Amino acid sequence: MPTLDWPPFSPNLNPIENIWSLLKDRLNTRRPRPRRREEIRTAILEEWDLITSEEITKYVDNMPERIQAVIDANGGHTHW
Repeated sequence: MPTLDWPPFSPNLNPIENIWSLLKDRLNTRRPRPRRREEIRTAILEEWDLITSEEITKYVDNMPERIQAVIDANGGHTHW
């Protein structure tokens, strides 16, 4: 089976990293902020359910641009 060279840690090429960031941003804007473990768990589940398929698709659909940006940066950091 052929393999591809892939950076060991490449959030630029991992759309779930953007979803986690989106989730974190939404949790940080909640008022009042959840403090207890169960409040945090509930908030995470609620915010996760609010992430739309359009938001997820946006991060997946721009993968060709992300890949090209990594190539252009010779595997280095990109704006993604």
